[in-house]
Amino acid sequence: MGLKLLIHEGQKEFDILDVEDSYTLSERRVLRVPPVTLEFYDAGRFVGFVELDIRVFNRNAYITFYVPREERGKGYGKMILQLALEHARNEMNLHRLTAEVYEYNIPSIKILESIGFELEGRLKEAKYHSGRYWDILVFGKILNP
Repeated sequence: MGLKLLIHEGQKEFDILDVEDSYTLSERRVLRVPPVTLEFYDAGRFVGFVELDIRVFNRNAYITFYVPREERGKGYGKMILQLALEHARNEMNLHRLTAEVYEYNIPSIKILESIGFELEGRLKEAKYHSGRYWDILVFGKILNP
């Protein structure tokens, strides 16, 4: 057949794709926009961030959230996620959010469920940590039903 393998660092740009090809490829292969990061402060003190990795065509985003260890247990996780959801819905016109959480991260799972995220799937043994494999749980929330 004469196939040749080329390995690239980073994402390769393809300008030979036609419209029909674009329907079957991941949006990330066609259009990549930088993530939006929302930082949160309380009385000048950093209390966390939410990052939105946006998929423009489908009006959705993958979210990552973080609260520093010394600020955990004070309600900031839920608070920053609620504010990020409002921003995503009202300012960015996003339709849905997706979050992937390691099954051992019980606090994050509880926060997501408390603000209406639903468990949509499970990636079996997809995360290696502390000498074993763990599942990655996929949660989703529709913002503009």
